Amino acid sequence: MSIKLENVTKTYFTGEVETHAVKNVDLEIKDGEFIVLLGPSGSGKSTMLNIISGLDNPTSGKISIDEAVISDMNSKQLTKFRRDNLGFIFQQYNLLQTLSVKENVEVGREVSLLPFTVEEVLEQVGLSTQADKYPFQLSGGEQQRVSIARAVVKNPKIMFCDEPTGALDEEMAKEILGILQKLNEKYKTSVVLITHNPSIGAMADRIIKLNSGEVVEIIVNKNKLNASEISWG
Repeated sequence: MSIKLENVTKTYFTGEVETHAVKNVDLEIKDGEFIVLLGPSGSGKSTMLNIISGLDNPTSGKISIDEAVISDMNSKQLTKFRRDNLGFIFQQYNLLQTLSVKENVEVGREVSLLPFTVEEVLEQVGLSTQADKYPFQLSGGEQQRVSIARAVVKNPKIMFCDEPTGALDEEMAKEILGILQKLNEKYKTSVVLITHNPSIGAMADRIIKLNSGEVVEIIVNKNKLNASEISWG
């Protein structure tokens, strides 16, 4: 699925103070692209991800995903659209502690129209032998893999990733990024990943640099790196 933003702005009001978290953005993300939204804290990248994915509404402008104009949808319509088409991976794993790995992934599968099998996805993320364990028995990197599997099992058209490696060390972060890269290549799922780490941009098709809510530069990677080849920091 492709994403198109036309003159999109998101403004927050605190008393009489206006803050433009996203300002007059025009942007197109092609079907199957791996995109990194890069910027320092406060640059607007989290707000951008939230409004592109329908978790929040723009103050003005138009956002389309294929033929669907999500900026015109109400809350109920957005919820259905996200459930049917989108996957989300966050820095916090948000796993259900009383459920096993397999059961956590099944939660994602149950809300999908055309899901993958749990077994196939656990194999893709390297957790086949951990299926019956509980989150407290896993490392941070393994828990993040479960959250990825839960998002992927839905067979989403677009995967939105909010600092998915922020809480991990370099070795584990590269493993997680490698899984996302493999899923993008294997299933042709569009990936939109936000980060403040410029090194991660080397594995993207394009890097969208943000500052003060504006797109300040777009870099096309002609020679993408594998996640394992990234020079960290």
